[in-house]
Amino acid sequence: MMDLTKIELLGIDRVLRRGTGEVVEQDDDALLVRDAVSGAYFLACDDPAAGTAVLDRRAGGDCTLLMVSDGRLGQIAYERYGFSEKLECWQVAYYGEKPSVDAGVSARTADSRDLPMLLENYDLISPEEMEKAVDRESLLIGYHQGREIGFVGEHLEGSMGLLYVFPAYRRRGFGAALEKHMIARTMERGFVPFGQVEKDNHTSLRLQEKLGMTRSENRIVWMWK
Repeated sequence: MMDLTKIELLGIDRVLRRGTGEVVEQDDDALLVRDAVSGAYFLACDDPAAGTAVLDRRAGGDCTLLMVSDGRLGQIAYERYGFSEKLECWQVAYYGEKPSVDAGVSARTADSRDLPMLLENYDLISPEEMEKAVDRESLLIGYHQGREIGFVGEHLEGSMGLLYVFPAYRRRGFGAALEKHMIARTMERGFVPFGQVEKDNHTSLRLQEKLGMTRSENRIVWMWK
């Protein structure tokens, strides 16, 4: 049985624990899970050969978004199964005590009235994904002295992200303050806060280290068609 508390596997652990993940295939060396919310498939394996065998059977059909927990197998899968784009990431997770949120920054849950503002400022996910994230109450709008300063959220599969600080408020620590709110909220819901950082995004990695996040030893790979 795989240890789903390993930092690289926290995404699988999340979708299973929240009840939206379905085990598609499992044996001693590989685990394939599909999340009903995001439509993503997640593959964990201790043996790349076993992981490849699973994907040979399952990588067609609706498998258009895939996370592979092993970087070497991720590259093989990307080239072998017709994916068009990929993203190699470090997984980061927070294992400390619930952080104290900054007194000068408050946050509220975004609702449908915020969609125009969110879509105007953030285009790294589709409008459909953004709307679904809002419907799931997965985004927070941050405030300082009564003014909106930005937002932070949770991707459909459970990882923290969607962090955006309005230009006038950058370089003042508000990105870290917003992420603290998200970490605290995630912990209150009984989950380990985790996220992903693109392999060469050193600025984001420094922010995660500043917040006390632990970085995975190995990279994971997201790919899509």
